[in-house]
Amino acid sequence: MNKKLIGVIAMLIAALGLAIAVIFMKLIPMHTHLLARHVAIWRFTIAAPVLWLILLFRKKPIGKALKRPWRFLVLGCVYAASNFSAIFAVQRLPSSIYIIIFFIYPSLVILYSMIRGSAVPRLVWLGLPLSMVGMLLASIDFSSTFVVDPIGVLITVVNAGAVATYMILSEKVFANVDDKLAGTAVVFTGAMLSGCILIPVLGISAPTTPQGWALLGSLSIFGTLIPILAMNYGLSLLTAARGASIIAGQPVVNILLGMLVFKEKLTFQQWIGGGLVILAVILLNRSPDRVPLKRFAPDGIYHTRKEQSLSEACASKESMSYPNKH
Repeated sequence: MNKKLIGVIAMLIAALGLAIAVIFMKLIPMHTHLLARHVAIWRFTIAAPVLWLILLFRKKPIGKALKRPWRFLVLGCVYAASNFSAIFAVQRLPSSIYIIIFFIYPSLVILYSMIRGSAVPRLVWLGLPLSMVGMLLASIDFSSTFVVDPIGVLITVVNAGAVATYMILSEKVFANVDDKLAGTAVVFTGAMLSGCILIPVLGISAPTTPQGWALLGSLSIFGTLIPILAMNYGLSLLTAARGASIIAGQPVVNILLGMLVFKEKLTFQQWIGGGLVILAVILLNRSPDRVPLKRFAPDGIYHTRKEQSLSEACASKESMSYPNKH
């Protein structure tokens, strides 16, 4: 299978898994006595040992990921910053306002790529504003009044910046790493250690029922281990800008899962907003790459890059793998 197509599938799995994590973060406090900040600590405290156990029992030796573990530990700390800032932001802001501010992070990733002169989707000028308008319509009830907490806004911006930083660094750190499972295990270890360091400040409590442990385990596996592993793998095959343009559709998945799990009713406005977000994601990923800044090669000559969308790249790759027989 084409690597770019695998990367797209991995990012879609990541978007679905992170949306599932949001559902579990709502369900766990409803069915247990655990505070949200304690759930954030347990999330990686369970996921990290599980992933290390998988590595222990597999027959394949650990690759080069552990030769420079500090890079992966830093990635874990960055994700932990996102994990905890999200908890504190949601406590201060309505969820609709949080979603609008938080999901500027795909725009931050793409903007960074443009500044660096990396490839970005050609229709980024249309796709990003369209996705923001869609999220606005899907998330906000314009008939209601709400108060915006400036500190909550600041924490949410930090949250978005941390996720954007994680995606940018993950693309670079995992690009030449064959054993992404081991690399992700070290990332989880960094996130787990960050949470453990905060226990004297935030406290900790454990579930008292099998249902509570089952919910925590589900969050750790389906909402943490699988999506973050998929994200690391997908970003190494695509670019951070491409990955961000795919994962920008996560708010729609969140809304649909909320409708299914919590029986939330969607208004016509929300359906329109969700449709705009999906349209934006399709436009961005059907759009060819564009390199905004020209680069000189060592010979001093400009080398142009052929523009291809993901679908075109996948098709051309497959045609190369089946040459004509004479």
